[in-house]
Amino acid sequence: MEPHNVKEGKEMPIKYKYRDIKVHSSDEWMADATKKYRKVFDRYETTYMRVEFSFFNKLFDEEDWDASIRLKCHQVKGDNKTELCNQEIKRKILKDENIVFVRQSWGNATPGAYWFRGDYLWEAFIDEVKVGEGKFYVEDIGQTQEGQNLFFDIEGISLFEGDGQASTLPKKQFLKKFSQQDTRYVWCEFKFKNKTPKDYFAEIFFNFYDEAGRLKGSASYITYVKVNTGGQIYTIYAGWGGDTPGRWSNDNYAVEVVFMDNLIATVPFPIGDKSEEGDVSMITDSGQVIKQTQSSHNNTNTNPEDLLYESLAELNSLTGLTTIKNEVNEMVQLVRFYQETGKDILNKFSLHTVFTGNPGTGKTTVARILSKIYKGLGILEKGHLVEVDREALVAGYIGQTAIKTGDKIKEAMGGVLFIDEAYSLAGRDISQNDFGGEAVQVILKRMEDMRGKFGVIVAGYTDNMHEFIQSNPGLRSRFDKYFFFEDYSPEEMFTIAIAIFNKEGVKLEEAAANHLKNYFAFIHDSKDKYFGNARTVRQVVGESVKNQHLRLAAMKKEDRTPQLMETIILDDVKEFEIKEIKSGKKTLGFQVGGQAE
Repeated sequence: MEPHNVKEGKEMPIKYKYRDIKVHSSDEWMADATKKYRKVFDRYETTYMRVEFSFFNKLFDEEDWDASIRLKCHQVKGDNKTELCNQEIKRKILKDENIVFVRQSWGNATPGAYWFRGDYLWEAFIDEVKVGEGKFYVEDIGQTQEGQNLFFDIEGISLFEGDGQASTLPKKQFLKKFSQQDTRYVWCEFKFKNKTPKDYFAEIFFNFYDEAGRLKGSASYITYVKVNTGGQIYTIYAGWGGDTPGRWSNDNYAVEVVFMDNLIATVPFPIGDKSEEGDVSMITDSGQVIKQTQSSHNNTNTNPEDLLYESLAELNSLTGLTTIKNEVNEMVQLVRFYQETGKDILNKFSLHTVFTGNPGTGKTTVARILSKIYKGLGILEKGHLVEVDREALVAGYIGQTAIKTGDKIKEAMGGVLFIDEAYSLAGRDISQNDFGGEAVQVILKRMEDMRGKFGVIVAGYTDNMHEFIQSNPGLRSRFDKYFFFEDYSPEEMFTIAIAIFNKEGVKLEEAAANHLKNYFAFIHDSKDKYFGNARTVRQVVGESVKNQHLRLAAMKKEDRTPQLMETIILDDVKEFEIKEIKSGKKTLGFQVGGQAE
């Protein structure tokens, strides 16, 4: 039902629909009447903080109407808000206004005199009803000279191709040339080294231009840099494109990286007949051309201390996994203590670990990060992860399994061998003539003969893994460390979904967001041991985006406004329904033609 206003005892239909609140500190007009919108500002550059409130006029082309618009700004500290300004604007909304823009500002003409370090919030009201809000942050690292960056130094920029989730893949193929017929998203891996002990929000913009200098697309990313992490390397990903090829032409492109309204790097890249693996050149803000090498993104040449900080930060930034994070951080503290006191780490610490839990709970991701942590601690030489399953280890003929397994162990030397669904190698239901047991014996022998040279992580369902470990005394003696990966909560699933939607360049309208929150709560309550966790979330997001694309494809091109292109509405997600079955139990499924599958 449409929300209503009350006027003179009657319910009146709402005449507007909230669109956006954007913040900017510069009043310079840009293309298409836009501004230099941001969410993070430096204290010493800021005079007036400006807000742009916009909404859709639901009486467009019908009639004029009067509105009382109020804009408030607050400083936020925890749950407390301190009101800084309260501005009322009374104006007539004309019937030829499809989108209504209201712009106001507050502050002081002297840079740095009014806005201090902190979190702030603009709120918008129409006829005293709050309709939207927008957060922004002011940072204070210190006054800088022109072109100076006191926040961080650029460590490297690399480009790669993939779909909307390619940034989450553990292995990436970095390219210096891209294939026109194959390229979906062009992704940018941006690494920077923190220069200050203070914490701050870093907001990075990535603008993609063609050879004529026309804006092809843009993406932005905000990451929180923690206190006392000076020298730590942070990695962020941003990309532009689509999940199917066709958005790029044969042309020379460039991605410009912008921080605090300053161009800090430009990376040219061509798109043509075929792709070519390699490193791109980077042009710094000073005009210097830097020929990057594999060291900018290859762990083998990364300072171990930097790699350790970077890997721990990556782990701690993951959604959920609180227990795992605590266990890994405690493990790092213990190893550092052993190193500082000269104790024999191999006698105190085991590289071999059992991961238990349902699918989609982050086991592979944590294994990849853990292998880098081991390198950062100086325990392993390379810190890479080799992922295998039964098929990669077991052959169908006598004597071949030992060769296949040995080859994979050799590949994992200096890193970690990650065996997914390891219980498929041995257990109660495995035939005595099966060659899985041979693979287990080869692995156990190499673990003993090459102690400290590589690590082994076995993973799978909790019950199956306990049965697997108990099936062999050698397994019980060598695997004494267990990590249990809990299922994600409905709130964590929604957080993961929002992150994936952001990478797709879309956002949820309120009705769609509420629907998905309820859906995730339902499937969590209805889960069994095959519950998909983050995998299910990725499927839901992928299906929702596909539905949005189908909806947009059915529209006329001129009707596809930027707002529609970047918004997931209720119609895009309503196929994810909660169903009741005759037994009274709940079931779930994607609705197809009115039926649940």
